[in-house]
Amino acid sequence: MELGYYCFQLGNYECVSLYDGFHDYKHEQMFTNVSRADVELALQAQGLSLHAVTTPFTFLYVNTGKNKVLVDIGAGTISPTTGQLPHNLSMAGVAPESIDSIFITHAHPDHIGGVLDDSGKPIFTQATYFICRVEWDFWFSEQAPSQGWEWATGITRAKLTPIKDKTVMLDREDEILPGVSVLFAPGHTPGHMVVSFSAQGERLLYTGDTVLHPLHLEHPDWLPWFDRLPELAAASKSRIFDLAASTQCWVMGQQFPPFPSLGHVVKHKVGWKWQPIETAV
Repeated sequence: MELGYYCFQLGNYECVSLYDGFHDYKHEQMFTNVSRADVELALQAQGLSLHAVTTPFTFLYVNTGKNKVLVDIGAGTISPTTGQLPHNLSMAGVAPESIDSIFITHAHPDHIGGVLDDSGKPIFTQATYFICRVEWDFWFSEQAPSQGWEWATGITRAKLTPIKDKTVMLDREDEILPGVSVLFAPGHTPGHMVVSFSAQGERLLYTGDTVLHPLHLEHPDWLPWFDRLPELAAASKSRIFDLAASTQCWVMGQQFPPFPSLGHVVKHKVGWKWQPIETAV
């Protein structure tokens, strides 16, 4: 990959897909109820690596003309293969202090790990943060460390606490900023949400981790360990990707290969098919 960012237009909005790094997942993490042989066949059919399920960590910047918006904040240094978002944001010509609005799809460490600098202060000094109230409350509850996320709870609380006074808790689906709306999509986490951008008749859904990998679209019954509320996750997946397919809107999946993780989805008899854009990246 030559560049860690990809610029594109959504109507009159200036958009940038931002690469933060990647992660290699074990097959049994991404597909808990499927044999390794079946997963490898599916990966091979898509020309993807077989030794692990490798995904990019992709985030989104949008200049609407009225607001400069970032969706999720990168993983920071939680992994040696992540933390590239600040550099790629700079390479794309975007200063952190110019961003006025940050939407947090959910509070897993790979989505909020980059919120603070090395001294523990917020990097995006002028930003207001938006998160579903259910999501915030969950991570500061007694339930969080008991639902398989012991390792993440401490990290999440440490990253979110310094920005509490700058955070708006969202209680309902709504247009939050002109042309920027949220759709609640619980299941991956209790308060996971999708961010929708609309401009001049075009629409983009940043789906976060509603679905972790395109193979979860093609095989809706293949379950990742990370969806801790699987029945809600299945309902959210159907709602969001039926919407994306029926409206033929743009989709950006945070972990959809290949980077820039941008494309469309098409409805099949069973599931959906991911159609990434053709780029020189």
